[in-house]
Amino acid sequence: MTTKKNSRRSWLIVPADQADALTSVQSQGADVIVLDLEYTVAPKNKDSARAGLSAQIAQFAAASAQVFVRVDRATRWADVRAAISRGLTGIVLPSPEEPADIVEIDALITELEKARGVEVGSTEIVLMLESAKSFWNADTLGRASSRITAMGVGRIDLSMMLGAVPKNEFRLYRFLMTRTLLAARMLGKQPLGAFWRPGSRGGLASVTDTLRAAREARLLGFSGCVCAVPEQVAPVHAGFV
Repeated sequence: MTTKKNSRRSWLIVPADQADALTSVQSQGADVIVLDLEYTVAPKNKDSARAGLSAQIAQFAAASAQVFVRVDRATRWADVRAAISRGLTGIVLPSPEEPADIVEIDALITELEKARGVEVGSTEIVLMLESAKSFWNADTLGRASSRITAMGVGRIDLSMMLGAVPKNEFRLYRFLMTRTLLAARMLGKQPLGAFWRPGSRGGLASVTDTLRAAREARLLGFSGCVCAVPEQVAPVHAGFV
């Protein structure tokens, strides 16, 4: 499957239930838009977010944007059913732990592509590794589907699972990033991650911290990362050059 990997530096998370934000997001210049059905959408809003998903995908696709949907692991079947449509680039799958998790999603995507007139095999899958088992099985997971085009690091969930102390988390994070990078490069997938230092976390990070995180990730071998807020897009682009 061919992709525009070299142009996918910034993956901007956009809550799928915030339709009012879509117009402003389009002006931010992110390489990839990730409509989110996971953490940024309250449980009470999930149904309405799914209902409006195809229209949002069409809107971004009309502007030639690459559009992914990040599903919630707990509701991934319903989320994938709502997402597959013309204009969708792919699915971001958080915390897969066994190859079967991916194979089953791949089969569902194929079924929906056939039913909805979408080119079979065109919908990509991006893996976000977020649990101990995910990282342990990274290379096996990356082989589970020909749809997989990228593999990323989800540090926060894993750190919470392991009970890592923030001041010591730095060494753990470097190990996790290296393991993901090796698996992704070995399998020909895009490695996604930013090297956040303690005190400069994700959506709370300043422009300076975001730039540093992107630059350090690039030096490690990564080629893009998730942006939690629009303000991170420009420094991420500057870091991954």
